[in-house]
Amino acid sequence: MLKRVVLFFLFTVIFLLNPGKGFSQIAELSKLESGLPLIKDSISYVNALNRIAMLSHLRYRDSCLYYARKAKQISLRLNYRKGIADAKNCEAIYYVSLNNYLSAKYFNDALQIYRSIDDQENVCQVLMNIGVLISMNKDDGRSLEYLHQAFEKSKSLKNDSIRSIVISNLLDLDTTLTPERYHSLSEEGMQIAKKYKDDRMILYYDVSTGQRLYQQGEKEKGKAILLRSLHKADSLGLENVKVWIYAPLSDMMMDEGKHDLGMDYLKRGLEESGKFGYADFYLIFAEKLYQHYKQHNEPEKAYYYISLLLSKQNSIAEAADKSGYNYLNYALRENENEELKGKVGSRRKTIALLGSLFVVSVALLFFVYRSLMSKRQHVKVQQKLHDVTLQQNAALQKTNHFNTMLISVIAHDVRQPFSTIVMLANVFNDDVDLLSEEEKLGIMKELSETSQKSLSFMDGLLEWIKSKKTGFEYQPEELQLNGLIIEANTFFRIAQEKKNIKLTVNIPEQTRVLTHKQMLLFILRNILNNATKFSPLGGTITIDSSIENGNIVISIRDQGAGMSQKQIDQLFTAGSGDLEQNENNGAGLALSISYEMAMIMNARISLDSELEKGTIFYISLKNVK
Repeated sequence: MLKRVVLFFLFTVIFLLNPGKGFSQIAELSKLESGLPLIKDSISYVNALNRIAMLSHLRYRDSCLYYARKAKQISLRLNYRKGIADAKNCEAIYYVSLNNYLSAKYFNDALQIYRSIDDQENVCQVLMNIGVLISMNKDDGRSLEYLHQAFEKSKSLKNDSIRSIVISNLLDLDTTLTPERYHSLSEEGMQIAKKYKDDRMILYYDVSTGQRLYQQGEKEKGKAILLRSLHKADSLGLENVKVWIYAPLSDMMMDEGKHDLGMDYLKRGLEESGKFGYADFYLIFAEKLYQHYKQHNEPEKAYYYISLLLSKQNSIAEAADKSGYNYLNYALRENENEELKGKVGSRRKTIALLGSLFVVSVALLFFVYRSLMSKRQHVKVQQKLHDVTLQQNAALQKTNHFNTMLISVIAHDVRQPFSTIVMLANVFNDDVDLLSEEEKLGIMKELSETSQKSLSFMDGLLEWIKSKKTGFEYQPEELQLNGLIIEANTFFRIAQEKKNIKLTVNIPEQTRVLTHKQMLLFILRNILNNATKFSPLGGTITIDSSIENGNIVISIRDQGAGMSQKQIDQLFTAGSGDLEQNENNGAGLALSISYEMAMIMNARISLDSELEKGTIFYISLKNVK
């Protein structure tokens, strides 16, 4: 049912911005694109861009985002509020299923502007879009609230073309409709679509009728309607409609035992959804192909399609993650700039110091020349100055190395909690109208816990900084091990839930260790961070303990890609870089710092790893009996 709703939403969410003109969509798109250079009025130009953006979704999805952003940029400069709202609406449609957070945000932004300028037709269609988007997150109650608001508002609109789309959504999502009410609404929706010559919605109602006839036993008649609709969508150039029809057609063929023909429709759907940029359709077809070959015991083909599915899911996840890290990337660039400024200052100081040494050396040579009797004393002075210079240079190098490690580990380890805080705060601020009281309390609780754990992380970092200073005294304490592991994993729960990673802790409740709390938390966090990052979707992170030579040995096992022996040999070496060469080098330095902390605590870190089978980190600590 959920897949059907997703497919239907991807088909019907596109509401045309000028619904009263008739719906020869592809012909209108070509006409707008060719006439765009001739438009001189800025407002008309923005309206044309937004119209092209909306219509582009019927063919090439990426063009929708391109034209919408171009329209928004000009609208912001002109302070043209309707143009801004129309562009945001197009952006929201583009991000459906690719990034539902951004989609909801842009829909909500557009809704607020439409209400402020009293644009009731677009208020109606955005309420509908939000309702269907919520249904994709399995909240049918709130979804129907928005749809019924849109349904009631559509009754009073002068231009009722949007009502046909609202009705189609109710037919798919409202399971309480009686057969009589369902038939009545379906007839009304079809009549409105025919009134406005909306080919796209006429095809929807035809395909829905064909599916219903097929399910009621009139299989040949129902299948004929779908085949006719597919041919018509192809002739009209409605690529997204054509791709949408492939799914029910393939199901019909499979049901009749025509597996080759059914698979052909799925493969065509996969190919064309990739060609025209419909990533959401692509995921559905790839999963159907994978499930088919898996059930028919064809592992090579099943593996091929699950690889395509996972690759596309990963690219979508990376795009979603990237949208939440803009501020962090900016902050990191600012840190790099400050570091460069510091290096320039250090070079100037070094030049000044060398200049001073040169002056002193010249003075010494002069005095040596003047008096052979004081030669030995002058040599001693010069040697002393040389030794001081070497000591100062060594101290500067050590300080520079320490500062580089400190900046890198902050950039690496502060990312997770603060990106979580930023994300939760944005959800609360931007989508407050969409959140229940329980969800609001949950967000505030998550913000509080993450903030407290961030302070705990900073305490650990300060302890390491103190350990690098003279006079530091290591003071261990008796601690309960299970609680420490749960506290250390707090930062990564959201990432683990997102990747469906299961954390299994097999450590007796009474297990206690003698250690330094903040240092051990720092070590556990870095190992759990890497385990979370490199674990596959649906993987498991397993934490066990054992007794060896009177010590507690903690093992943290993941199911990631593993490491080569060369990587293992360089892992705890400062400056060796991260486990991922294309990322920042914070984790490699953090592991080096963890290794130093373990030495301070008289503990030991080691690991075993095998390519394609995962990695096990071991931490050996003093046992408290």
